[in-house]
Amino acid sequence: MPSLRTAAAPVTAALVVVTGVGPIATDSYVAALPAVQVSLGTSAAVAQLTLTAFIVGMAAGQILLGPVSDGRGRRGLLLGGAVVFTLTSLLCALAPSGPVLVAVRLVQGLAAGAGIAIGRAVVGDAYPPAEAARRYGTLAAIVFLGPVIAPAAGGAVLAVGDWRTIFFVLTGFGGLMVLAVLFGIPETLPETERHGGGLGATLHRMADLGSDWSFMRHVALQSVVVCGFFTYIGGSSFVLQEVYGISESTYATIFAVNAGAMAAATIGFRQLVGRVGPERLRAAGMGVSTVVAVGVLGGALFERVNGEPPPLAMTWVLLTVLVGGMGLTIPSATALAQEAGRRSRGTAAALAGGLAFLCGAAVTPLTGLLGYSTLLPMAALMSGFFVASVLMLLLVGRAGVSGGADPGAGSSARPSRPSGRSGAAHPATGAAERS
Repeated sequence: MPSLRTAAAPVTAALVVVTGVGPIATDSYVAALPAVQVSLGTSAAVAQLTLTAFIVGMAAGQILLGPVSDGRGRRGLLLGGAVVFTLTSLLCALAPSGPVLVAVRLVQGLAAGAGIAIGRAVVGDAYPPAEAARRYGTLAAIVFLGPVIAPAAGGAVLAVGDWRTIFFVLTGFGGLMVLAVLFGIPETLPETERHGGGLGATLHRMADLGSDWSFMRHVALQSVVVCGFFTYIGGSSFVLQEVYGISESTYATIFAVNAGAMAAATIGFRQLVGRVGPERLRAAGMGVSTVVAVGVLGGALFERVNGEPPPLAMTWVLLTVLVGGMGLTIPSATALAQEAGRRSRGTAAALAGGLAFLCGAAVTPLTGLLGYSTLLPMAALMSGFFVASVLMLLLVGRAGVSGGADPGAGSSARPSRPSGRSGAAHPATGAAERS
């Protein structure tokens, strides 16, 4: 007879919708920022703040609402987040001024963050560790394609409408999210396994995992790696266009190819994680990105000595491999953190995703502050963060579980409360049938 977990398995396409909303609502909108400034008669800073507010909201939504789902269940919060995202998208389309748009975008980001964190928790609820790791890889592969697809989709919308049309389209996407939750994501956290929904219980869960090094070492490693990755995201457009004199369209091609390499690597992760384990794949991804980042730094030093940058083709290949390494590192880190914090999966998803995202957002402007007329500032920052991550990995040692290991490995022995989740793997037979 199928287990409760098998019967409650979510539809993968529905999870893709609720966890992939972030890149869609961010990247499809970037090209419209100048039009927002003109249309609302506001400043460029306020127009850019409408984007920043959404990103901050996404991070806050993960940190605030992921832990709540451990006490109140997953499905209700997912449905509420989808409804709020839909309504705020419509309000954005009708916004009369820049400050109003900033405020509504913040709330829209909170709703999107709920889907990201709780969606990861649903995967951990429904599948045993090895299968959950493969599912994280699948979700990551699709989500990482967002930066490739969303700008083109936004450009297509702008070709037939204006920036408000983008938000009307996002309103429709919000409706799709509502349907995805209603018909594709059952409740995966039974009442008998909930931890208490009050503020005190929520804060206790956050403090419990936040003080547990067997969990936080995964978060710390991921945060440092994400800092190196976000240095590339925040600085590469300025650096490559300034140093090599390439056009915006050429840079868009470079960025898309690199994102595609990352998505391809996550597909490889899904195929390998059951045999190799997430620990080894994380180490491999971090090692590849670190070696390549040091290679970019070598090219930057070559530029400083010779006055000419290395060939664009060489720099492009190095950055492509660096970003591809993230396709192994990020889903591995997600799987390891979720398993180490499995006693409070929503809280684990909130802390791992939200804290890493906040760290990445904090370092994004550093290249601009240090200068982008040469490769050196971006290369030095990237290599510094990646080297630090490898040193940290060597210091903390191997942690977590491998694809075929005992699912209790690497998780804390001090549960925050007695729970039906003892740490034993749940049967996965038939779990993939609904995906």
